[in-house]
Amino acid sequence: MSLIQEARSLMETAYDWHRQGQAVALLTLVAVRGSAYRRPGAKMVMASNGRMRGTLSGGCLEGDLFLHAEKAMISDEPMVAHYDLTEDEMWGLGIGCKGQVDIWIEPMDLDEPFWSAWREALQRDQVMVWGGQLPQGLRYFAAQNQTWTERQGRAVTLNAHDLQALGSTGSEEGYWWDVLRPPDRLVLAGAGHDARPVARLAQQVGFEVVILDPREAFNTDEHFPNAQHVVRSAPDVDPDSVKESFWVIMNHHQRRDEEALKLASLSRPKFVGVLGPRSRTDEMIEHSGVAADQIPLHSPVGLDVGAEGPEEVAVSIVSELMAARKNLTGGPLHGQERIHR
Repeated sequence: MSLIQEARSLMETAYDWHRQGQAVALLTLVAVRGSAYRRPGAKMVMASNGRMRGTLSGGCLEGDLFLHAEKAMISDEPMVAHYDLTEDEMWGLGIGCKGQVDIWIEPMDLDEPFWSAWREALQRDQVMVWGGQLPQGLRYFAAQNQTWTERQGRAVTLNAHDLQALGSTGSEEGYWWDVLRPPDRLVLAGAGHDARPVARLAQQVGFEVVILDPREAFNTDEHFPNAQHVVRSAPDVDPDSVKESFWVIMNHHQRRDEEALKLASLSRPKFVGVLGPRSRTDEMIEHSGVAADQIPLHSPVGLDVGAEGPEEVAVSIVSELMAARKNLTGGPLHGQERIHR
């Protein structure tokens, strides 16, 4: 499973290059055996003039991949490049990830209706499945209650049950697919100076950030660029408008924190983190009447990394958010055989 944001950003870059007269290829990691830098569904784009956006290997393979992509763009034939990173004698790079990866390389004729339709669908922030028949490049995508679109015109409907059955990534009878999901939403209750690095880091790792704070002088685009702003008190907010979100409550004002905790509890939250000592949170729970055992409460919020100061505390908080997003508890990788589970 991968994020719609990544695909959307790469598509916009691809269209920019296309308008500049460059040929473009989309590269997708479709299989991993053993350890690898990224997981299936990861993508990047390359242009015929050597420009690249995104990464699949952290820099180990991109130079060689461009040679394959260049051939694919010239021939207009998609291909799958296989890399066995255990072959040190062949690579001579001392590559850290000792796995095997397959990368699907597709030349993109961005004048084709398929690509413009996919680009439009990526703007909707809906769960979507996309993929193709490897290596020929028969492409398709589908969102809930919409139609599969393929280069050869086959059409079937896809409902919510089908999407759930597909899971994340997979393959069957030569077809490969990945499920693209919208970003998780993070509601930051509090627009103080220490919330700014939390918002910035959370955006960098793929969260859609909402700032909830009634103070107009603090809850601004200048302080929190690219965030949504709810300049209201928590009791005035409809819980359904922030449903199924991640929450970090950090108003540094107990009444506002209690109101935010109450709102979070009514919104079917995925995660509720509260800044400050647990004794203060317990007092907030008692005053607000929230059933703490009925919500995914994390108090104090953050991983124990010895954080001090706003920037370090932000790293601690966002690290726990990332772990929770993948249903992990966080912890060192030391001693693990594989980087990714």
